[in-house]
Amino acid sequence: MGKFNRSANLVNFKYSLLSALKEKKWKLFISIIISVIAIFTGVFIAIKYNNSERLASLQEISLDKFLSGFAGSSSAFFSRTISLCINSVLLFVFSFSPLLFPLAQVLFAYRGYLFGLNFALVFIMYGLGGSLTAIVVILPCQLLTIAALIVFYLLLTHFNSCAKKYGRASYNRILFLIIGFAVLVLINLVETLFLFLLNGKVIMVI
Repeated sequence: MGKFNRSANLVNFKYSLLSALKEKKWKLFISIIISVIAIFTGVFIAIKYNNSERLASLQEISLDKFLSGFAGSSSAFFSRTISLCINSVLLFVFSFSPLLFPLAQVLFAYRGYLFGLNFALVFIMYGLGGSLTAIVVILPCQLLTIAALIVFYLLLTHFNSCAKKYGRASYNRILFLIIGFAVLVLINLVETLFLFLLNGKVIMVI
């Protein structure tokens, strides 16, 4: 019986996910476009100001920590976890009103910009030969993080929309907030472990 319930819950979640993405497809499209533009803007800014003195003022981690492999440390992991927690709570709040949709886009743009900026800085500091870690670890993990945040937000807006239209209060939003945050932390943990194992000296999005 327990196995049947888990299967049913999985099917329901998959249906809710597909329904949310279909219903909010224009919001999904806008979110993706804004994130992509922000990423390329970050890359452009990093290339434009490509000397170490200006680089130091463009990112949140000092160059000393950057060069010492701070991104693969437990301190960086907890810093990013706090950041992801704040992001999750903000998106949770923004999802309650369509009027707050632009604020969610600001958050996606912010993370996309920092990712593009920091990803480009790795190439500037280390060159192509020293940037394999960024390509193999940073790129997929950060793109997954941005994608997870977008899907998390769209699912919450879908749940809230259903509740307003049909009076359905069956969705446990707090539980979904916890699950969404757990997924983000898991991505962060995998990323940190790989960086630690590969001794990745990279700047990370905090």
